[in-house]
Amino acid sequence: MPKKLTLKFTLISAFCGLSLIGSIVLTVITSYEVKDFIREQLRLRITDTANIIASQIDGELHQRVQRVEDDKSDAYLQLKNTIQVMRKHGTGIANAYTMRKQANGEFTFIVDGSAKDQNATGDIYPQSSVTSVLASALNADLVDKSPRSESDIYQDDWGVWLSAYAPIFTKSGQFDGIVGIDVSAQSIQDQEFKYIATIASISLVCIFSMMPLGFIFASRIRRPLEQLTTEMEKIGRFELENEIFVSTRIYEINRMVQRLESMRRGLRSFKKYVPSDLVRDLIELGRDANLGGEKKNLTIFFSDIANFTSISERLEPEKLVGFLGEYLTLMNDSLSENQATVDKYIGDSVMAFWGAPRNVENPATKSCHAALECQRKIRVLSHKWKSKGLDFEFKTRIGIHTGDVIVGNIGSEARMNYTIIGDNVNLASRIESANKFYGTSILVSETTHQQAKQRFVMRLIDFAVLNGKSTPIRLYELVGHKGEVNKGQLYQIELYEKAFRLYTDKKFSIAIWLLNRLLKKNPFDYAAYLLRERCEKYQRHAPSEDWQGEYILEVK
Repeated sequence: MPKKLTLKFTLISAFCGLSLIGSIVLTVITSYEVKDFIREQLRLRITDTANIIASQIDGELHQRVQRVEDDKSDAYLQLKNTIQVMRKHGTGIANAYTMRKQANGEFTFIVDGSAKDQNATGDIYPQSSVTSVLASALNADLVDKSPRSESDIYQDDWGVWLSAYAPIFTKSGQFDGIVGIDVSAQSIQDQEFKYIATIASISLVCIFSMMPLGFIFASRIRRPLEQLTTEMEKIGRFELENEIFVSTRIYEINRMVQRLESMRRGLRSFKKYVPSDLVRDLIELGRDANLGGEKKNLTIFFSDIANFTSISERLEPEKLVGFLGEYLTLMNDSLSENQATVDKYIGDSVMAFWGAPRNVENPATKSCHAALECQRKIRVLSHKWKSKGLDFEFKTRIGIHTGDVIVGNIGSEARMNYTIIGDNVNLASRIESANKFYGTSILVSETTHQQAKQRFVMRLIDFAVLNGKSTPIRLYELVGHKGEVNKGQLYQIELYEKAFRLYTDKKFSIAIWLLNRLLKKNPFDYAAYLLRERCEKYQRHAPSEDWQGEYILEVK
């Protein structure tokens, strides 16, 4: 996987890279333009100079100089003097000389007025150094009398030069040779290199100048983008409570912030309809919700408000919705704080479970703690309502059961619900309903009791066959946390459970005696009252021989 670069590094690199590219392009273009301009101006100047020198040379005198011996002649000396004077008055001319093409095609020096390394009359110009411009100049005819210069710098045995040539004619118009002048091109090349070096230095200065500008600009972009990234990571973790605040003047980033805030609000609203752990898992795994389920052992929670119908008839709908919202909020908080997945609200009822979509340690223990916490908060809420002069309270019944269910996305492709189905779900609902019969507030099944009994005080209530079922189960009343239940309550629980064992052993008389003692201490224990009533019934009409203490409960 390729290494990822930071935005800060990328922006600064981009600024410096663009500056470097711009500087290189500028250097190349301007160097070529300046080089062409300088060389063109120099060619024009030395061409004019060569033409002027040629015009000062007497063609007849030049025609007289033919052999080496002629370098002592007056004609040679006069020509050389003229050339040297003109060379000295010219700027930067290193060599000035005349040349002629011989009958054998060789190019020879005639008069050399150079400052040094003069060539003698008749010295042959090396064929390897002959350029096309020089060759054309020495082959000039009456039609082409124009001076010319080398198109570019060239190098020969004597150095690096830029040369110009002008034809020499006699008075009769006969072509007799050329005047050539050489300007050393070394200074030109040095000047060009100096210019390129200057441009390169300016480019480096520009690059280093752009770095702090790039850093400032990158920071102005990077900071809001980093803030935006942090907010997106929070959304990825399904942390949706705080509003998104990113300070920037960049229009596009502000648009992104607005869209992200809209998405956050939408997800926060969506979270109220769907278990947040489920959505968080879908976001983290990057997958769609698909229909399907799996078998898992979960702890299931049902709650219901006693006499809710009569309460709703006494309240205006708007007030009822407000009170119910306050109640369901504290129920949801208590469940969520204990890692429950709140499945749905069915009117005043709440359905939740532990163990999906994420595994939960000690789900039965957490469910019991959540149930006690719900009852505690409901008592506080009822006290608050009474202090405001309201003459009602929400008495909540809770049922908890642990068992195998099918959990997953249930419904259609267009609309589905993450929920649980199965016989144990129905059983949990029946356990919640049984509270109404026994006068209890929290009932749990034997499977839940087995997993949570080390942490909580529970009372065995009955061995009952619930409505719609055929197999009896033990029902336990959740009383409180161990260490928080007073001795009086513990003693009453002990009396009740002794009486219940006597009841299952068909020792109804002794059971009635213990239950009378219990009811004398606590006349509001409706479960004890029911058990005593049942013992009295079996005293009159004994149960069957295979009876093991079960009681068929017909309440829904």
